[in-house]
Amino acid sequence: MIISIDDSGDPGLKLEKGSSNYFVIAAVCFADDLDAEEAALKIKRLRRDLGWKPSHEFKFRKTSPAIRKQFLNTVKNCNFDISLVIQDKKSLVGNKDFEKHADQLYNTVVLKSIKALGDNISAAHIYIDGEKGKNYRRNVKTFFRKHTKKQLVKELTYRDSRDDNLIQLADMIVGSARRSVEKDKDTAYLRIIKKRIKAINYSI
Repeated sequence: MIISIDDSGDPGLKLEKGSSNYFVIAAVCFADDLDAEEAALKIKRLRRDLGWKPSHEFKFRKTSPAIRKQFLNTVKNCNFDISLVIQDKKSLVGNKDFEKHADQLYNTVVLKSIKALGDNISAAHIYIDGEKGKNYRRNVKTFFRKHTKKQLVKELTYRDSRDDNLIQLADMIVGSARRSVEKDKDTAYLRIIKKRIKAINYSI
């Protein structure tokens, strides 16, 4: 079992100083390696069909609306489940723990997204976009050891999104989810993959 995870927005609560209004996590779960390989291959083929270099990364915020939709239509029939947590951070202002330790909010939202995938999650290989610093990554692993059953997570690994099509898939999905609640509340992207969405939680 493979779960790829990416975030959009930030976990900071200083909204008046530039923090995002929403923090969103997408967990994309594949029941087995073959399903994951099929999705990764389709993404790789799409990149080639677009005439992009192998190193060209699919990122929601850097991709045109037309290619976003093309990407999501390419993967929508692959076999995976999506869990989304969309946190409106205005409801958390005043929470001293989260205000002081943004990583605690990050960890809590990630954990909720995984648990929302259901009771059948076990021995999961979890891949997370590795842009965060070493201390941040260490805190995540410590948090998971304390708050999950041993059989839930087999391995938690940080990946460079530039080299990982499944992290790029999570990026395109989490960007779609955040777009549905911010700006003009554009739900067009989420509608394309709605049959893959197993759970959406709008708060932790």
